[in-house]
Amino acid sequence: MILIIGVSCSELSDADMRSTANTMADTLLGMSESRDAVIEIMVDGKIKIRATAPRSVTRESQGLNQTDLFGPPVHIAVFDTAGAIETRISCNQATYKTRQHQFEFFGDVVVETGSDRVLRTEHLLWDEIGSRFNTSRFVTITTPQDSITGYGFSGDQDLIRYNLSTVTGQFSID
Repeated sequence: MILIIGVSCSELSDADMRSTANTMADTLLGMSESRDAVIEIMVDGKIKIRATAPRSVTRESQGLNQTDLFGPPVHIAVFDTAGAIETRISCNQATYKTRQHQFEFFGDVVVETGSDRVLRTEHLLWDEIGSRFNTSRFVTITTPQDSITGYGFSGDQDLIRYNLSTVTGQFSID
């Protein structure tokens, strides 16, 4: 097997220089990796979110600022204003997009609320600011009284008010 590599150099035009500068502005400015990662997001001096994972990678560039959390397990705890845990989320992997204040959860996603409601799915988006979950995938929602399954979940963080595009399952009506 023969491998031939050729390299040539030439002067860049002004247009090429501008294009190269624009490309470099979009490239990675920084990257860090951590083991046994603990990430805390503070609001008004109090912990709002604590995320833990065996490994994390943070990337920063002009158009990107995100942290990927690798498990399993990845655990997320969401605290109320009094400091009590109001929602727990576990999954195999998560991505936190800092600028958008959004989490994306992948693989064996389980959301547990303080009102004994549980959501299970394989993929879930969480808008931290709006306190809303969304997915087009299959979900199962269980409460002490009901079990509902379906596709196309959109709902609030406490899993009390939500919509499903297609609904199946068992539930009781009082």
